[in-house]
Amino acid sequence: MMIFQPELIERIKKLKLMIFDVDGVLTDGRIIYTDTGVEIKAFDVQDGHGMKLLVRAGFDLGIITGRYSRATEIRAEEIGIKYVHQNAKNKLLAYEEILRESGYTDEQVGYMGDDLIDIPVMQRVGWSVTVPNANNHVFPFAHYVTQRSGGSGACREVCEIILKLQGLWHNVTSRYFGCQSRHDSK
Repeated sequence: MMIFQPELIERIKKLKLMIFDVDGVLTDGRIIYTDTGVEIKAFDVQDGHGMKLLVRAGFDLGIITGRYSRATEIRAEEIGIKYVHQNAKNKLLAYEEILRESGYTDEQVGYMGDDLIDIPVMQRVGWSVTVPNANNHVFPFAHYVTQRSGGSGACREVCEIILKLQGLWHNVTSRYFGCQSRHDSK
């Protein structure tokens, strides 16, 4: 686990809602089309499990993306993402709508984005995160830069940080660690 400054820990402890961009954050940012024009997105299964762990811990999740994709709808349904805003050309408007719907305040929300369109939301939230493969202009607006790249475990990294710093990790993972391994019993 990384060492965080006390101010950053306090920001993370206040979170109740985590919102993610899609392209470049939940995916590697590539957009692939078949010959028939169908868009294909590749989501990381461990990222998805991390988000499910947050949901299990009582968190709300959201997506704000500048593009529309049926694949994103399907992924959001699978995971239980409550707030889904696609084709959001002004992400700050979508964010403000989520605040109105949810009743959360800025300090209770985390946001993970990777490009210029994400900066206005990153400036508002309690904890802003980006990925190492983000656009260079985004870094000054991030409280944290993940070690993992977008679409390759960055979301999972963020989910685990939140759960561990809020003291929820053992509650939501006890089913996996409940049995002692053979090595522990010696």
